Amino acid sequence: MKVRTIGFAEKMFGFKEKEIIFEGTKLLSEVLDFTEIPLNLIAIIINEKAATKDHEVKNEDKIIITQIVAGG
Repeated sequence: MKVRTIGFAEKMFGFKEKEIIFEGTKLLSEVLDFTEIPLNLIAIIINEKAATKDHEVKNEDKIIITQIVAGG
């Protein structure tokens, strides 16, 4: 599984890009630690679709975690 973080998510997770390998299917929250992450301020994208930390992931998935951007 390839994970890319953008913006302040990079600082919160401590990496910009990371590859994680595991057996079978897991919840994203089982693979990445979201304990100190303000979930209301980030967007999780798995294979180009919006997701949550409770989404099931596999080794072949591509994850992007970024800050939510709003403007006016």
